[in-house]
Amino acid sequence: MKIADIKEGKILGVNFVDLIVVTLVLFLAISFMRTVLHDPLSFSGEEVYKAVKTYNRLESKGFLAEAEVEATAVGDPTGSERRLRGLVVSARGGTLYIKNSYGDELSVGGSMSYLEDMAAKRITLIPVYAASLSFYSNITRFANFSQLILSLEALKRTTGASSVVLSGEVSISQPETRFLEVKKAVESCYLCLNARVFKIGDDLYVLSLRVVELGELERLNLSSGEVVARNLRIYLGYEEELEYSQVEDARGTAKRLGFLRDVGEATYVSVAELL
Repeated sequence: MKIADIKEGKILGVNFVDLIVVTLVLFLAISFMRTVLHDPLSFSGEEVYKAVKTYNRLESKGFLAEAEVEATAVGDPTGSERRLRGLVVSARGGTLYIKNSYGDELSVGGSMSYLEDMAAKRITLIPVYAASLSFYSNITRFANFSQLILSLEALKRTTGASSVVLSGEVSISQPETRFLEVKKAVESCYLCLNARVFKIGDDLYVLSLRVVELGELERLNLSSGEVVARNLRIYLGYEEELEYSQVEDARGTAKRLGFLRDVGEATYVSVAELL
């Protein structure tokens, strides 16, 4: 048998047209499988810019995300591989900045990195929740810090959320605790992008919160006088995507509890839709 029979229009006994059709079908099938099976939150060391872009898209919508990284330390002559996990606190250029549970921060770059702490072989982003419903709080004053926490816990429980995340400013009076103690307690949070404390008067402080999980505030156990919130944005996080009726129920509940003036002010976003 001839490998190529031009006269008969065959290759290895197969018609040219049939061969082209089979090749095209196989190409489309492989492309489809790559698209379907590819994890949009997993990146090779050469795709660090894509990882940064994806993280920034998540962060812009109030999603906290951890990262699991397989990497080697830049400058390590042994090239030994390490597995790291921590919260991504920022990402820019070709670098992810990851904080572990001890508060240590490492910079992670691509496989050819030479300036960062670690050179990644594989990066996987892990959002803390899969979807969120967010809105600015209509309630701005609370009798004390405990009432703030209890009110948000009630909101979390009645809306079926798995997480509550906050951004904004909270003013508190804390006469029984020194400023440095409050500062250390607030700024040592793990599930947060940023938390700062500023002293604005005698025993009066402002907590500046940027995407801070409610549990990080609960552990502070602060006893204070009146609490005033400014530009307080609340993110209700859910482990799974919600159906339309579930979103409407959560909006209605938030309004009933006084956190929403109008259900139209609440925005629902899912990780799957973003990516």
